[in-house]
Amino acid sequence: MDNKSYWIALNMIDEIGSITYQKLITHFGSPENIFSASKKELMEVDGIREKTANSIKSFRLEEEIKDELNRIEKSGVSVITTNDNDYPSSLKTIYAPPPVLYIKGKIIENDAIAVAVVGSRSPTTYGKLVTEKISMELSERDITIISGMARGIDSIAHKSAIAGGGRTIAVLGCGLNVIYPPENFKLMDEIISHGAVISEFPMSERPDKMNFPQRNRIISGLSLGTLIIEAAEKSGSLITARHAVEQGREVFAVPGSINSLKSKGTNRLIKSGAKLVEGAEDIIDEFPPDVRSFLRPVKKNKTEEPDLAGDEKYIFSLIDSESRHIDTIIEHSNLPVGIVSGILVKLELKGLIRQTSGKIFMRS
Repeated sequence: MDNKSYWIALNMIDEIGSITYQKLITHFGSPENIFSASKKELMEVDGIREKTANSIKSFRLEEEIKDELNRIEKSGVSVITTNDNDYPSSLKTIYAPPPVLYIKGKIIENDAIAVAVVGSRSPTTYGKLVTEKISMELSERDITIISGMARGIDSIAHKSAIAGGGRTIAVLGCGLNVIYPPENFKLMDEIISHGAVISEFPMSERPDKMNFPQRNRIISGLSLGTLIIEAAEKSGSLITARHAVEQGREVFAVPGSINSLKSKGTNRLIKSGAKLVEGAEDIIDEFPPDVRSFLRPVKKNKTEEPDLAGDEKYIFSLIDSESRHIDTIIEHSNLPVGIVSGILVKLELKGLIRQTSGKIFMRS
C-alpha cells in the first residue's frame, strides 16, 4: 500500500476523529507507523483509551482499504491529506482540520476567495429571493460560494452561484457515494461541473445527524466569511457562525422580520456584532484591499423600459421592486382574473417577470 492509503484507512476508523488523528500523527509520525504500533504503544498517546487502541488493532486493513480504493476509483474521486501541497491552506489553519478530504470535481487557487452561504432548510419567499440575489451578485464578482447542499438556502445558494457564472463548493455530511438529500442528485452533478463536492467522511458514510455540525467547520473554514440567511434560534447555521468566529472569519447576517421565527437567529447575530448585509457589496467591503483587487468589476447594465402598451404595461408597473402575490396584482389592477393571468403568462414568456413558489411574481 502507498502512504496515502494508510491515511485513508486511519480515517475510516469510527473512534478516530480529527483531534485524535492529529495526536496519533504527532506521536508516531505517519499512519503507517500507527498501524504498526502495539496496543501498549498506542495507549501511551494522550487520550487514546483501550477502545480506540482495540479499534485500530482489529481494523481489517488490507480488506477495508481495497474496497474503499475501489469505490474512490469507480466514482472518479480524488483524495488529499493535510500532508499534500494542494490541501486548501485556509483549512490548515483551523482547529482540528480534516486529515483527509474526498473531492469530486476540482478545487482551484481562486476558490480561496470564497463566502459561505447557509440558512434555513425551509426558507420563506423573502429568504429565497435574498439568497438568489446575494449569491448571484457574489458569483458575478468571481467569489466562490461554499455551502452544504442541504435543502433550502444551501441549495438555492449553489444554484444561484452557477446561474451567476461562478464557482461553488458543497461540503457534505456524508460520503460522496451518498446523495443527500436524494432529490439533489442533479444539483450535485451541476456543482461538480462548476466546482467541487467534498467530504471528510469515507465514501459510503451515511448522513448521520452528528456529521453535520462537524462538517460545518469546513464550510466556514474554506471561506473568508459566512453569511447567514434566515436561521431560527436553534438553527444549525448558527453552529457554522460560531465556527467562523472561532476561526477568525467574518460573520454576516441578513436581517429578517421581527415577527418571523426563522429570523430570530439571524437578528440575534446582528445584535451580537455580525455585520448586517443587504447586498454583496456589504460583504466585499470587509475584504482586505489585496483580495478586492482580484475581483471581477461590477457590471453596469443599462436599464431600458420594456416596449409594452395597454394592460401589459399597467400590470408590469404593478410588479415593482418587490415581489407580488397574484391576488394582490388582481386586486390593484381592477381587471378580470382571466385577463390578469393571461398577461402574467405573456410577461413571463417575454422574460420580464418570473414566478416563484406560491404564485408570487417579481421582475426578472
